[in-house]
Amino acid sequence: MQRIVVGNGVCMITEIRKEAPVFPAVPRRRRLALLFMFILSVALLNVWLSGKYYRTGYAVSTSLEEQRNLRKQQDLLKTEILTLRSPARIAAIARTELGMVDMKTDRMIQVK
Repeated sequence: MQRIVVGNGVCMITEIRKEAPVFPAVPRRRRLALLFMFILSVALLNVWLSGKYYRTGYAVSTSLEEQRNLRKQQDLLKTEILTLRSPARIAAIARTELGMVDMKTDRMIQVK
């Protein structure tokens, strides 16, 4: 660096040297390629996430539909249990299939 005195003691610098950059200079093409790769990776991530979102939505809707069907089936089975346990039905099966008859007092044997 050279200094030249220009009247009244004012100095003027005639040569400026550049210092080495802190980060090495990257060619413009490489920067553009890196930027393009970054944008492409963000776009692919976005597509993957939206696909995951829709797959999860379909899975939830399928599960809710299956839950509704199982609840309907459970209600039908509860109704069937109540009809199978009814005393009138049990008495009818006892008479027809098992040949049982109503109890008569004259056939009872009293034990003392």
